[in-house]
Amino acid sequence: MRLTTPQWVERNPADLGTTLVELLAHTADQISYQQDAVATEAYLDTARRRVSVRRHVRLIDYPMHDGCTARAFVTVQVVAPLTLLPGTFRFAAVDYRSYGPRERPELGSVIDDRELAVLAERGSLEVFEPVVRRAPLELLPQHHAIRLWTWGGEVCGLPAGATAATLTDAWADEDCGRRELALAPGDLLLLEEVKGPRTGTPGDQDPTHRQVVRLTSVTPAVDELVGQPVLEVTWADEDALAFPLRLTTRGGRHCAPVADVSVARGNVVLVDHGQTVDGGRDGNGDGNGDGNGDGNGDGAGGDGHVPETVSVPPVPAVLASCDPPAFGCWDGGHGGNEVAQLLDDLIDRAQGGRELSPDDVRRLCTAVGAEAAERAGIGLESAGLRAERVLPGTAYAQAAALRTLLAQSVYPGIVPRFRPVVGRAPVVQAVPFPQPRHVAAGQAERLAAIPEGVRERLVELWRSARDRDGLSEAETAELTVLFGLDVLERLELARHPVRALRELLHRSPRLLDGKLRRLAVLTARARAGTVLDGRTAWEVAQTWGPAYATGLHPDEPVLHGPAAAVLQDPREALPALRLRELTDADGGPDGAGAESGALWRPRRDLLGSGARDRHVVGELEDDGRLALRFGDGHHGARPTPGSRLAVHYRIGGGTAGNVGAEAIGHLVLRRDPQESEAGAPLPVAGVRNPLPAVGGVEPEPLEQVRQLAPLDLRRSRLRAVTAEDYAALVGGLPGVQRAAAEIRWTGSVQEAHVAVDAYGTEDPSPALLDAVGHALEVYRRIGHDLVVRPARWVPLDVALEVCAEPGHQHGQILAELYRVLGDRALSGGRLGFFHSDALTFGEPVRLSRLVALAAAVPGVRSVAVTRLQRMFHADRGERQAGVVRLGPLEIARCDNDPDRPENGRLVIELGGGR
Repeated sequence: MRLTTPQWVERNPADLGTTLVELLAHTADQISYQQDAVATEAYLDTARRRVSVRRHVRLIDYPMHDGCTARAFVTVQVVAPLTLLPGTFRFAAVDYRSYGPRERPELGSVIDDRELAVLAERGSLEVFEPVVRRAPLELLPQHHAIRLWTWGGEVCGLPAGATAATLTDAWADEDCGRRELALAPGDLLLLEEVKGPRTGTPGDQDPTHRQVVRLTSVTPAVDELVGQPVLEVTWADEDALAFPLRLTTRGGRHCAPVADVSVARGNVVLVDHGQTVDGGRDGNGDGNGDGNGDGNGDGAGGDGHVPETVSVPPVPAVLASCDPPAFGCWDGGHGGNEVAQLLDDLIDRAQGGRELSPDDVRRLCTAVGAEAAERAGIGLESAGLRAERVLPGTAYAQAAALRTLLAQSVYPGIVPRFRPVVGRAPVVQAVPFPQPRHVAAGQAERLAAIPEGVRERLVELWRSARDRDGLSEAETAELTVLFGLDVLERLELARHPVRALRELLHRSPRLLDGKLRRLAVLTARARAGTVLDGRTAWEVAQTWGPAYATGLHPDEPVLHGPAAAVLQDPREALPALRLRELTDADGGPDGAGAESGALWRPRRDLLGSGARDRHVVGELEDDGRLALRFGDGHHGARPTPGSRLAVHYRIGGGTAGNVGAEAIGHLVLRRDPQESEAGAPLPVAGVRNPLPAVGGVEPEPLEQVRQLAPLDLRRSRLRAVTAEDYAALVGGLPGVQRAAAEIRWTGSVQEAHVAVDAYGTEDPSPALLDAVGHALEVYRRIGHDLVVRPARWVPLDVALEVCAEPGHQHGQILAELYRVLGDRALSGGRLGFFHSDALTFGEPVRLSRLVALAAAVPGVRSVAVTRLQRMFHADRGERQAGVVRLGPLEIARCDNDPDRPENGRLVIELGGGR
């Protein structure tokens, strides 16, 4: 100031000028600090806030994760049938190491919330809740230890890679055909070794020989030889056994038969780490959700207690402009936004001598906020048991208060920022279960199988009518749903069922043309990843029949995907929370009671959200708390101004949930604090997790994000432009072992030809080819036409002359040569030279490799290749060149099968020796 204003000589801090200068300097410093902070957060290398880094890397499609919760499988042993209702139970893993020898509590398998609260004070427990929280948990004692049927074999087992087993069943009522086992598709089944295969004692069991699978089919059957009822179960290829499982063997001192080395167990439930939080008390919500806001639940739930609530700030009043309109005449009517119009109407009413009603005050509080109304002097007070009185009490005073409120609401005229932060931390981050892609893929598979199922059913009915001379009423009703009554009457199904069914079988594509086209549309939607709702299942049941709608509803457990889904990708995790708008019917201003308003679901971002989509983004702050970001009315809906939102969420997650096997040992029942402890004990004999909990991950460090995000563009393929892109994308799809691609110019367009080599077969199924085509649609380049087909197998004609060493038998040498150069799997995990999994696309067949493999066989002195060429083709000099070259979509084969000589021929002439 001495330099800019030399005439100002006052230096007293109490001087008004000095005070104003210091105030302006302080404000300028704050603005400068804000500008520095904005400049710092504007770049990935310098950003310090976690939210800023998250948004930076989102611009290059790098999904920064905020951690993930752990999941585990829990088995419950019961001595009597038991049904646990949703939201009434959870599980706990107690760490007794924090207790002294005399402090260790004596807990049973079943505890309640009161005992859980005592344990929580010592910080010695981790809480796990069911992932699927809408369906009741049915527990049966006969599902605890299910014997596996061996069909009479003394030494029997399931090999590694097995996807089916036979369970021993029993008759509950043989006359009615009712069985004891009640397993169904979608149930979880634990396969566990309970005895040592060598000794037959339980203490020698291998704890790593345990695996949980999700059943895809359950077929009742009977072993006709002994009359034993059995259950044929299968599971998905993703759940294939990772180890050989011994069922029966010989062991012990006298090599006696050992039965039931391994057993199957039902009563398995999938749980994840974390506990529900409500405003009334911690961890006592009904858990009516799935921790994600999709699939089988809503994220977290309440059980009647007061939830945590947040208030959406009201929008400021905006008055109409006094400037004349650019077009037309100004009529002097109302202007401004809804808040300004409401205040104008109430002011006019009060100035006219009409007092405000309690309903008017409640509308006013919703529009401008209760705090703003109280500051202006407007409110309600009790006037008896049920009556309310408006303050101030006269219309004149109310008009003055409303004018004050209007002035306060107009200034400053800036929409307040709404980014609430939940009260507890850390909030659980979990991958949606079931994942939408698993549900949609299962629905597409079932829809695509309906036409073939109809054809097989017509063949079955035709054979049944031919053998039984007619159809039953139920079978006739089934055909009526499919083809309609008019078609059946024209074909005279009642008089000539065999002839009518033959006509239906041959003419079904034309008769069902409309239904087939509609079915193709639904299948395409499901293959594109859209989850079809329950109305689609109802539609299929009405148009095709109830049998064809089985397993189509999105809540069916069979659509939940394989049990391997317990392993989560933390980059797909979402916060386990849900928000619901509270209405006047929700029990008063405290937010208690039922929530009947709109539901808000979590999403990773709002870029794909529409103006009406009630989506919310949970962003992890630097202090570990979760901030909620809502839409702006364009990308995501905007919350209703002045409304209140009830927030239900779960806390937990991270590496703390990665508990070991056998750590979860308690079933926790939720009880009301006012409920007495009296009650019949539950028939629960034990609770355990046979496998360790996995998947718990801490939030991704910022420094790691800075290092990985810029390089992620080179590691991930989001588009298919070159042939290598198509091959790499297809090679990562389920059921595909290898893939190759080639881009061709047809004269008008470019075609991307993709060849598929499926696992375990040389001819991929049409369903797999269709799935590959639909998967590539989202990646293919515009202008490329897709052509997906099986690999082109090239049969070879190979002949060898082999000279044997003296002292070796020709038969053994020949047998070993055909094995080594054949198409079968060898011992020790090796593969024959021409095995379908040993050769890949475009891989040439070299003469030197054939000679080297043959010469390595014991007893072989020398090897000479006399013929090496493509079968059914003239010799092009392949033997002289020492290699048979193949195209990019071709795979060599030489099955040497006498029944199929077109698949290749291998001739070996053996001489020498004795």
